[in-house]
Amino acid sequence: MTTKALRFPDLLLYGASMALSIRWISSAAAAGPASLPFWLFAVVVFSLPLILATAELTARFPQEGGVYAWTREAFGPFWGFLCGWLYWTCNLPFFSGTLYFMVNLLAAALGPAGKPLLDHPMLFMGVALAISVAVGGFHLMGLGSGKWLSNLGGASNLVLFAILILVGGLVAAGQGSATDFHHASYVPPLNANTAILWATMVFAVGGTEALAFLRNDVQGGMRTILAVLAVVLAMQVISYVLGTAGMLAILTPQDATRLSGLPDALIAGLKRLGFGQFAPWVLMTAFLGGLGSYSAWFGVAARLPFAAGLDDFLPEAFGRRDPKTGAPTVAILVQMAIVVAIVVLSQAGDTLKGAYDFLVAMSVLSYALPFLFLFAVMIAVQSRAFPVDSWRAPGGRGMALFIGWGGFLGTVTAVVCTLVPSPDAADQVGEVVKLVVASACLILSGVGAYLMARHRPARAASKDETP
Repeated sequence: MTTKALRFPDLLLYGASMALSIRWISSAAAAGPASLPFWLFAVVVFSLPLILATAELTARFPQEGGVYAWTREAFGPFWGFLCGWLYWTCNLPFFSGTLYFMVNLLAAALGPAGKPLLDHPMLFMGVALAISVAVGGFHLMGLGSGKWLSNLGGASNLVLFAILILVGGLVAAGQGSATDFHHASYVPPLNANTAILWATMVFAVGGTEALAFLRNDVQGGMRTILAVLAVVLAMQVISYVLGTAGMLAILTPQDATRLSGLPDALIAGLKRLGFGQFAPWVLMTAFLGGLGSYSAWFGVAARLPFAAGLDDFLPEAFGRRDPKTGAPTVAILVQMAIVVAIVVLSQAGDTLKGAYDFLVAMSVLSYALPFLFLFAVMIAVQSRAFPVDSWRAPGGRGMALFIGWGGFLGTVTAVVCTLVPSPDAADQVGEVVKLVVASACLILSGVGAYLMARHRPARAASKDETP
């Protein structure tokens, strides 16, 4: 029996790596002070229902696979596989984007010594690939080793939010806020930018559902998971609201649209306070935060092909753990190879880059779709007998249905908002069509993968042998 590798601090830092991302602060700051109550709205309408549904469904279903397993148990193997397919595949191009974001931060932190990373695409790609392989190697050594990168990243995220809030507060107190909070409007306008902001905020406050994938590796079981979910919810409110306010104290909303987010805001704030020499250390902290987030999501995503291997939808090797480390070795290696291929593809010629952009477009809308499955499961299981001694959302069945329907409708609005093209897009209709077609292709590829799995000779033989 594998030792449970995650204690409360480990899982909490996992949550800080996956459910907190300072990258989205600049998007909120660009909308001005109106984004502050919007953050609270996103937490209440989406994050809180997601956390409560995650807690109840994690308690109800002890199987490996998180939302994939829940959907399979509630609606059958086809819908479970499709949900897992969407959740897994939308993460793959996200990994590539995160790697490039990290290398840019590393180059900025190194100053003149990091300039070759930006000037030479092959060197840039090589560093990104080295990071990807190193993270995969850590996870091959087991969760006990892989967790340290996530712990480091979660701690770095919390430190970054604290620095942004502190610097913003000191700038406002000593030199005056760059943004006039007293005379600003706190009502978001009904336009395309607000729709895009809402979809971004839903993305930003998601991630807590991923903790369910680690259920069977947590010391203390549901007690630990419930405590972590509660703390992460509080961290989201404090970090996103105060972090955005801190950034707006340093920059005006107009400046926030022109700058590249956290690094530039912190450098500007530190220079105004006379601490510009510490900027490289702050950028390195941001790099570590990205590294931990990448590691956390990489480890969680590998649990999906592992669970599909257990269910015989992928070759049996995917469902095996290393007897010494407990790592799903084949699932990790395959995922590592795919990420490497996407990174290489993104640095190829223009034609292949177009294919890469198409792949990224498929991930945008597909990210929200698994949440429709999650909340639909929350609604569906309320008609079933409630397991004895299992945790249930406060308020009983009526509140659970309210949570399920509220989260489902919140997700629907996010899906619709992802279809709103940017006002800056040259061909707005074309952008929408491309996104819909790309997402349809992703869904159909999942259907195709399921049908192929159903007709695999090894699977068919195993089914014939079942009494």
